[in-house]
Amino acid sequence: MAKVGSGAVSKTAKSSADTAKTAKNLARNSRIPIGACLADIKPKIDYPLIWEYTIFVPLDRDEKELIASTLGICEHKLTASNKNTKYKSFKLNLLVRSENERLEIFAKLKAACAFVL
Repeated sequence: MAKVGSGAVSKTAKSSADTAKTAKNLARNSRIPIGACLADIKPKIDYPLIWEYTIFVPLDRDEKELIASTLGICEHKLTASNKNTKYKSFKLNLLVRSENERLEIFAKLKAACAFVL
């Protein structure tokens, strides 16, 4: 394990930096906006993993009931994040086993919550 400040860079960080550099070079050489070059690059995510969603719930809605009715009984961690005059926000952490499951959960939360990140 590398010490902090040792200058060591993880392979993931290095490959992400290389990918970004390649995208910048493509954009510069082809006059294509950098966003267009990065749009086709998908990060590699190793499943299963704990995924964090940020959900925004109206003040008058019970967040525990919302999670139970939307996702059913599943092991999760719900942490209060912020509150304003219209919404309460929470960090929702749960185990996802695949990209399809992650996107399916996001779609269900999006349908039930005011906003999901």
